[in-house]
Amino acid sequence: MRFVCLFHIDAEQLGRLTSEELARFDLDNRDADARLIESGHYVSALALAGQSATVRRRAGQVSLTDGPYAETKEQLGGILIIEAADMAEALQIAQDGPMADFGTVEVRPELGVGWQKQQQGRT
Repeated sequence: MRFVCLFHIDAEQLGRLTSEELARFDLDNRDADARLIESGHYVSALALAGQSATVRRRAGQVSLTDGPYAETKEQLGGILIIEAADMAEALQIAQDGPMADFGTVEVRPELGVGWQKQQQGRT
């Protein structure tokens, strides 16, 4: 089963890291991904930039808004898609990575929409 880990990071906390600490954090993330690849849990990952925009369409009218606008210090900073047997295993994977040290890792199971799995060759 696939799960997505949404990394909500505290940019202020990351901004206080020295260049050496930031380099170590980057290596720790690379090594965590390598372990997931080796174990067969890794599907994909992306680090996200701080800027964003939102698109909404209501009653045929489109609105575009710069963002992000959240009522928290933590902002979406990356995603990791993993294969895990169940939520318990997915949560274990999420807590083993370095991202939990700098924010929150939200873990969500995929809905399992049949046509999406078929498009991905996973039927």
